[in-house]
Amino acid sequence: RVRRRVRRRSPVQTRRGGEAFERQLLNEFTEDEAHGVNPFAGPPPVFAEFAERWMREYVMPRNRPSTQREKSSALRAHLLPTFGGCRLDEITTAEIDRYIASNARAGLGPKYTKNTLSILRCALVTASEWGLLRCVPKIRWPRIPEPRTIFLTPDESQRLCTTMPAPFWRTLATLLLATGMRFGEAAALRWEDIDFAGEWPRVFVRRAVERGIVGETKTGKQRVVPLTLAAVGALQQLDRSRDYLFLRRDGNFMRPDHCSGVLHRACRNAGIKRIGWHALRHTFATTLVARGVPLRIVQELLGHTTLQMTCRYAHAAPSTLHDYIARLDVVAPSAADSFGHLMVTKPEVPPQTD
Repeated sequence: RVRRRVRRRSPVQTRRGGEAFERQLLNEFTEDEAHGVNPFAGPPPVFAEFAERWMREYVMPRNRPSTQREKSSALRAHLLPTFGGCRLDEITTAEIDRYIASNARAGLGPKYTKNTLSILRCALVTASEWGLLRCVPKIRWPRIPEPRTIFLTPDESQRLCTTMPAPFWRTLATLLLATGMRFGEAAALRWEDIDFAGEWPRVFVRRAVERGIVGETKTGKQRVVPLTLAAVGALQQLDRSRDYLFLRRDGNFMRPDHCSGVLHRACRNAGIKRIGWHALRHTFATTLVARGVPLRIVQELLGHTTLQMTCRYAHAAPSTLHDYIARLDVVAPSAADSFGHLMVTKPEVPPQTD
């Protein structure tokens, strides 16, 4: 085994202090070797230098184009101006807390800050795996209020489809409400993805469009979603002269932000609240949950990687909660007597006397 001499100055200039510092260095070198870190490689690089390598060797080969843009934007706008000149081991929990406080003073929302911190942590974890950082600092995530899920009732969904221009836009709205697909997944549908002749009609969700580029789905997984009779009837009205089901008139792919005007006008004509295209996916999930479909099935249909994601998006409708609570009123008298806390007794009123 090759031995090397390391000279470091002890912060405490006493014999006992020097011995304690020596033990600390030996422990650190042992931990470094156990994690594949070269203890003689010198100090870690500054974050700006590492971030360039991280984008080139980790992000670009592994992440979707949309994720690459998200991480590049976060680095350029926030992380490099804040941590770019720091060595990797100088990005401590205290420095991260200072960054969170600075964002709060600047009026940036906690969700935006958390998303940026997730990118920072991913980079630091990679640095640790590459042997450039001994340990990843602890991040105290900002508290984020639970997002409000916007969805339509069955009556509102019916009115929306009725007011959408037919057949193109009405078919798109019907399909999103009946399958829970993301807008980009519907925009990437080809006729070969629709199976009318099988045992039951279904759609194969194999790809998605992001900023005009066709790639894999958000989770990288394919899924099969059965089609309702309404969805089948709507799809059969579309023109089959082109490979893709939903293209702009100029032959380019659609984007949800470019098509929001059609949806907003339909909402106004239907007399319902103004929504975005993703609310149709929320409506699909919420409707299934309200009708008693198990969350595992909803998760598979939506293509979520975790059940937690399904629970967050598929909130039960308030009317469903009322239906369950109303069951407390349907209690036999004998059962109600045995559970006094369920009984509501009307107080006796003394008779009125003249």
